[in-house]
Amino acid sequence: MSVFGHMVWSSLVILVICLAFTGYTRGNIGYNSITLLPNIPRQLNIAPHESLEVHLINISAESAYAIFQTHTQKHNLTVSLDGEHHSISEAVNGTNNGVVTLLKINQTNVTWYLFSNVNDTVNALVIAVTYSVEDPVAGGCNLEFPLENDPNLLIVSYNHYKAVVDHQLANIGFEREPILQPPICEDQSVKKALSYDTYQYFLLERDLREASYFSAIEKMLTVESILKYGSKIGGGLSLTTSVKPGQGVVYNVLVTENKGNISNTMAAYVPTVTYACSFNSDVDSCYAINDTLTYVLCTLSGVVGLFLCFFGHRFFKTELFIFGFLVFLLIFYIIFTVGTDLSSTVRIILSVLFGWIGGSLWLLFWWCCGIAELSVLLVGMVLGYLVTSVIFFTPLGSLSVWSSNFNYGMTFASGVLLVPVLLLYWAQKLSIISCTVVGSYGFVIAISSYAHSSLTYIIINSIRRETLDDFRNVVLSTSFHASDIILSVVWILLTILGAAFQFYRERGNHRFPPCPRSEWKRRREMGELLDERRPLLGNRPKARSYMNSDQAENYDEIT
Repeated sequence: MSVFGHMVWSSLVILVICLAFTGYTRGNIGYNSITLLPNIPRQLNIAPHESLEVHLINISAESAYAIFQTHTQKHNLTVSLDGEHHSISEAVNGTNNGVVTLLKINQTNVTWYLFSNVNDTVNALVIAVTYSVEDPVAGGCNLEFPLENDPNLLIVSYNHYKAVVDHQLANIGFEREPILQPPICEDQSVKKALSYDTYQYFLLERDLREASYFSAIEKMLTVESILKYGSKIGGGLSLTTSVKPGQGVVYNVLVTENKGNISNTMAAYVPTVTYACSFNSDVDSCYAINDTLTYVLCTLSGVVGLFLCFFGHRFFKTELFIFGFLVFLLIFYIIFTVGTDLSSTVRIILSVLFGWIGGSLWLLFWWCCGIAELSVLLVGMVLGYLVTSVIFFTPLGSLSVWSSNFNYGMTFASGVLLVPVLLLYWAQKLSIISCTVVGSYGFVIAISSYAHSSLTYIIINSIRRETLDDFRNVVLSTSFHASDIILSVVWILLTILGAAFQFYRERGNHRFPPCPRSEWKRRREMGELLDERRPLLGNRPKARSYMNSDQAENYDEIT
């Protein structure tokens, strides 16, 4: 054999050895292997750029398909059905991922592939959930997303007040492969047999800990845990729900196959989470939700609220100024929000300025007219606004009938007017009750801004409904944790204590102070009268000098 022939054969042998070694490395060294049991979650620490083979074993013969899920709080992972190719039809990337594997006859194990492309160690929660032939296939009729069967929920978009959650259609359950043909997704009988319900689970406000994240995810993985811990908030393929920046919410969807007289079966999609903020950006960072202006305004709200709660009616003119300030502040904030593109800070500053002017004008109205019932009417309307906002803060506010601007506007306006109309006959009582309820809520707002309670959103939701057109289609869902319960009790107790104190203090006194303008005119006329009675000779004693203080006071009252 020639030298050239030896070189050719040597090159081929070296090439074969290299290929074999490469294949061995990719199959045995490139992938680390982990094992899962059905329906049992497991937490992993995934090294930077690590690749894992995930093996599901001991699959029951009754299982027809399995959903493999991975969940991380901050970093994206890639889950693939194929270890060789990561095409979009075989893989999915994100923080909450899932893929469906349809099982074949006699198959007892499945392998998936998990990849990390980040430079940090990633903590992840993984689970493989199996379902029987009777259960519907979550995402089994995917018509939009890349995967053939896509069980993932997607946060299509979010901002500081809403999140849009979307998912794909399911399919009815069917036997293990091979079968003649899976159920046709376009079949109307298939669509009618399936219904969808969205559930949510709240984390504590501002609880950004990873341990809390994983604990919440585990409560929303399976049908049984979702029904136990989740709260149903709506149905359909897409849902727009309210969110609170800095508070984590876990969403999942249960699909139910309605089988008539036979017991219905259910399957769960892959849960997803949003904090309505970003862990990796400074623009809407989860670590800087409230600015300094927010804390300053809330602190002032607490101080003024306590004053109103215990001394509001006693200092009636100050009360009128504060309530006038609140009314004009709200009106001009709505005007600036709807009619301009100013930043939030500028809108607040301008609204405070116009609120100050409005409060002064309302005080001037009282000074000139002195009509207590008309002046207290505005005070009562603020109470009506707060009471109506509380009603719409409850589950009643999520009824579909309120998506109509007319229905919402007329009902809300009726609520605002109903409270003062019912109590206006007892104007003094209306004034005191308004001061105590609104004042104590102002104090609660101050505490809420530091305790991260949801009670602040009683007013915020009403303002958003009046300024944001798309907020009418948002399903209002608000958490109510221990801090909210405590602050609610504080609100009630402060209202009772403030009302009792003011009613006790005002017993026996005039219902309202006299009209300032009339009082001014009376004092001016009294001064002129005294001038007329002053003796012509300066060294003569004054008429009032012989009166003691009590007589002089009685004299003033008579004249």
